[in-house]
Parts: sequence; C-alpha cells; structure tokens
Amino acid sequence: MKSKHSHHNPTPESPTAKEHKNEAEAPGVSSPHPASNPPPIDPSAEIASLKDQLLRARADFENSRKRLVREKEDSVRYANQAILGDLLPLLDHLELGLQAASSATDAASVVAGVKLIQSQFERFLTEHGVTPIDALGKPFDPNWHEALGQEPAPGKPEGTVLHLRRRGFKLGDRLLRPASVVTVAPPTS
Repeated sequence: MKSKHSHHNPTPESPTAKEHKNEAEAPGVSSPHPASNPPPIDPSAEIASLKDQLLRARADFENSRKRLVREKEDSVRYANQAILGDLLPLLDHLELGLQAASSATDAASVVAGVKLIQSQFERFLTEHGVTPIDALGKPFDPNWHEALGQEPAPGKPEGTVLHLRRRGFKLGDRLLRPASVVTVAPPTS
C-alpha cells in the first residue's frame, strides 16, 4: 500500500532526472543562473561612476572642513563667555560705587567702596587661576620681571627687587604680564 504523502524522488532512469541532465549539458543554452561570469562592464560608465563618487567625496570633505572651521571660530569667539559673564557684577559694583561717590560727603566711604571692588576683582582673578607674581624683595628674574631701572640701596644685595611699579600676574605657570620693577644697583666704587 502506498502512502498518501509519498515524495517523488527522481531516479537516474526517471524522465525528470534526464530533463535536468539535458538542461545542464545542452550546448548554447544559458542557464538562468550563470556560473561566476559577471556581465561585461562598460569602461566609460565605470569611469563616470567613479568620477561621481570622487566628486561626492570631495564635496563631503569640503563641507566637513567648512563646518569644522565654523565651529572652531565659534568656539574661539565664545570661549570667554563665562569669564566675561563673571566680570559683569564687578562692572555693576563700579557703577554703583560711582553713583555713591558723586553724592558722598566723605572720602573715606568712597575709598572703602573702591577697596571692596578691588577685593572682589582679586577674588575673581584667583577663581580663574590668575595669581600675582611675588616680586618685592626677591632676586630679579627676567622670566617674571621687567626692569624699569636701578637705584642704589646700601646693604641690599645687587639685583634685588627694590620697588614694584606695576604688579605682574600669571595664569597657572604661564606669564600674563611681568612685574614692572626697580632693582638694587651695583655698588659704586
């Protein structure tokens, strides 16, 4: 008795197997799936395609370069935004101090107000990593000091900073402005 679900497997003698064999062996008849022979490529079409890819890559590169330049310019332009924002309260205090000074009856209150603003400004500088250069009484150092002149000072070592004309400042270990100083002159004989 034959099963309802029997599968028909072609044997070498069956007509189905012969048809498959004839299709594979028939000369001049192409099969629907060619064997690893790609279709011929038109060189001019390939060149045009590569040129197009190159132009697109160049355009992408140029757009990226322009975007990076624009972002760098914006970064530089707005890099100081936070610092400048921190300076605005000092400007406000200066304006208030000027208003108060115009109606003040004694100079002591004006001086006290200016000293308060100075201490706020020095605190601002410290918070942003700016520190004064300690120069007075120290040996002259051309890396941190700018010599404005020399004066005799008996009993003090030659080259010692005698007077500080303008304070110098550094940002971390970098010089922002040298201290303008007068040093002890060599002894005269």
